[in-house]
Amino acid sequence: MFFNRQAKHPKKTKTKKQYLCSEFVFEMKKSRFPLAFALCALLLISACHRKEKVATPPMTPEQEVKVKNVEIDFLRYEQQLFSLDPNHLSEGIEGLYGKVPSVLVAKDSWKDANMIKSLQGYLSDPTIKELYKETQKQYPNLDNLKKELTDAFRIYLTHFPEDSVPKIVTMISGMDFSIPSVWGYDNYLFINLDMYLGHNYKYYALSGMPKFISARCDKKYIASDCFTKVMAYKHLPDKTLVTALDNMLDEGKKLFLTQTVFPNKSPQDIIGYSADKYAWIEKNEGNVWQYLMDKNMIYSKDEEVIRQLVGETPFTRVFGNDSPGRIGAYIGWKIIQNYMKQHPETSLQDIMLRTDSQKILSESHYKPSFK
Repeated sequence: MFFNRQAKHPKKTKTKKQYLCSEFVFEMKKSRFPLAFALCALLLISACHRKEKVATPPMTPEQEVKVKNVEIDFLRYEQQLFSLDPNHLSEGIEGLYGKVPSVLVAKDSWKDANMIKSLQGYLSDPTIKELYKETQKQYPNLDNLKKELTDAFRIYLTHFPEDSVPKIVTMISGMDFSIPSVWGYDNYLFINLDMYLGHNYKYYALSGMPKFISARCDKKYIASDCFTKVMAYKHLPDKTLVTALDNMLDEGKKLFLTQTVFPNKSPQDIIGYSADKYAWIEKNEGNVWQYLMDKNMIYSKDEEVIRQLVGETPFTRVFGNDSPGRIGAYIGWKIIQNYMKQHPETSLQDIMLRTDSQKILSESHYKPSFK
């Protein structure tokens, strides 16, 4: 399969090296646009406002040069596909071979009659054509995203100097909800631009996407999603998540890494809350923590409890409709922040790899105040 569909989900315990595919944003019926999925399956199955101070590891002169000379390369794969001659698709796909990653176009794939037929259907589908038109209208170039990612990867590489900048590929998924909006494979990072067309984009509502999900289908989230949904997974330990606290801290680490590489981005945008939801959790953080402790929820191994705390929901049921979802991710983030303040000598690499959740909590001295 072209990417690992067994993404991390609180319902199941997974090891964290499965970074290549982020968590599915929500569970719902399969895509209304099967042609898009068929295209992916046939074309891509080819190979199967505060800056946190964080300790940085020493770098060699070569690594310092690498940080200074970060270069973001985009492959506009959706443009490549729609530029093909519909009457000569086989020849067009053959022409792409070697010019695009082999994970996209495999050797001899253009000889597969079923693939060519599916590609024809995909490129002629009215909805796909409309999605392509809208993505090209909103993203005629990616200059702003390039600047944002360049700055972020420069910071990222100071903390992970042995890593590298992935090649970035833009695509159109056909709003296939089973595919994350940003996902990774090997040293490639894929962005489904049709999942970033603005919260009011007409096809989101028509496809049945919940409003609390479409609210994050905005271009301002693309760069941060690249880190929260992909890059952070590379640095999480091979640990089976058992308790709610394990899951909360796992989510908190991802948010903390993202916050570190985007020091000027608001916390509200890092976690993707609306203004009123973020104001609610800021006001009620102490009460939420006290409730979780009183009910012993953070040590729960119950899948439903874990899903309530870190799953994608419009609100957290036990705290009412005004509360945000993923409240456990927010609390986990705050615990990690506190830990790093208490232990400024700890590097980002180190905190990402820590596996003793209880020790992290104890040594964070996390005690939110009541407001």
